[in-house]
Amino acid sequence: MKVLRLRSLLVLAACGAPVAVHAQGFQLNEIGSCAVARGQAVTASPCKDPSVIYWNPAAAASLEGWSIYAGLAAVSVSGGFTADTSRRFSPDQVPVDFPPHVFINYGSKDNRWAAGLGVYVPYGLTSQWGSTFPGRFEALKASLTSVYFQPNFAYRIAPNWEIGGGPVIGYSQVQLRQSLDLAQQFALPDLTFGQLGVAAQTEFARAKLSGSGTAVGFNVGIHGALGPDWDVGARYLSKLDFHYDNADATFSQVLTNLVLSAGNPLGLPAGTPIDGILSGQFAPGQPLSAQKVSTRITHPAQFQAGLGYSGIVNTRIEGDFEWTQFSSFNELPLTFSGPASGQDRTLLEDYQNSWSIRVGAEHAFPVGIKGRLGFTYVRSPAPDVSVTPLLPDMDRRNYTAGIGVPLSPRYTLDAAYLHVDTSGRRGRILERASPDQTALDLNSGFYTLDANVFSLSIRANF
Repeated sequence: MKVLRLRSLLVLAACGAPVAVHAQGFQLNEIGSCAVARGQAVTASPCKDPSVIYWNPAAAASLEGWSIYAGLAAVSVSGGFTADTSRRFSPDQVPVDFPPHVFINYGSKDNRWAAGLGVYVPYGLTSQWGSTFPGRFEALKASLTSVYFQPNFAYRIAPNWEIGGGPVIGYSQVQLRQSLDLAQQFALPDLTFGQLGVAAQTEFARAKLSGSGTAVGFNVGIHGALGPDWDVGARYLSKLDFHYDNADATFSQVLTNLVLSAGNPLGLPAGTPIDGILSGQFAPGQPLSAQKVSTRITHPAQFQAGLGYSGIVNTRIEGDFEWTQFSSFNELPLTFSGPASGQDRTLLEDYQNSWSIRVGAEHAFPVGIKGRLGFTYVRSPAPDVSVTPLLPDMDRRNYTAGIGVPLSPRYTLDAAYLHVDTSGRRGRILERASPDQTALDLNSGFYTLDANVFSLSIRANF
């Protein structure tokens, strides 16, 4: 007897990228506390800190001398899934995550040029569910961390215009965990355990996968003034194609304590433990032994442009439009080696390009403290049929606020708070096996989501 079906593992391996749960798609925007507090509307009237290396590489030319900007965000997510039939609510169990950022920049004394380095996390985060979640056979836990390293050079090409940019080197790690359903596995080539009477969602194993990949791209920007009160800016971060080659896939058995009935098609005595039959499938060389899997995931390109106004005393206001090329996350090819070799396939995602509208304001008070507010509306890239436990993505409304407090002539503390509000969205907990399957066919419940983000950064000037 041989267990032939490995579809659950295939889904797990393919969907490792889209696991962020509070930003559009799996994109993160918590890069710099000043930028977060202003609703990420900072390409035209940028924050006066080295995080501009990410937000608009050209604006680094306006920073004089040595400056360092470092910090992190604490991301707390809550939400869950309510099944249509049982009305049972399954809360998510996402741990608090802490994406960091570090930037260093040197600007010439005449503000003619600047050079620096940025280290930031533009894509990533985690989804996690409880051991009784009905969608655990699609996803139990998934985490993605993608760190970008960006050397940057900026140059002032005219009195009021700057250009800048640099290469981006990305490093990405993915870790995944998923339950396997015995009812879907084959006891014989044409007979599943479900047909033998095993109930659906009978967990008999858990799959784990971990892998890493690298990729190269670039980030460029332009920044300028249209007059004494108006600024404009734009940036473009290219897509990065990550190849997760030779990722490790391992399996551990979960006891079912089931036995075969009399007269079973396997020809085994009544009362034979099914767990004993299955245990051989985890031996070396068998379908559920340790093996390798490779996939390719594109981190999408980003474009953002904005217009800033500073004609109000001690106040800056900005509006930005941001576009992310999530259509590049369309399908995922999978290549297996080892016992699953020859079962290569392509999974469907069909993501669409997403966009967001961002507005923000900053006011400088006489005591030196700066107050900041912002709002962002984010359009989800996930079609109705691709709302899953790995990424129950939905349109978001982000409300932000923060302050900048000078600690000394050289040091400044920036703090920000961001609240993510959504209306929820219907989604599925099963794999989409065919492009003919629609959201009407697969969606079986309602996902909810909100999040709170606290961000702290320290700026030092030398």
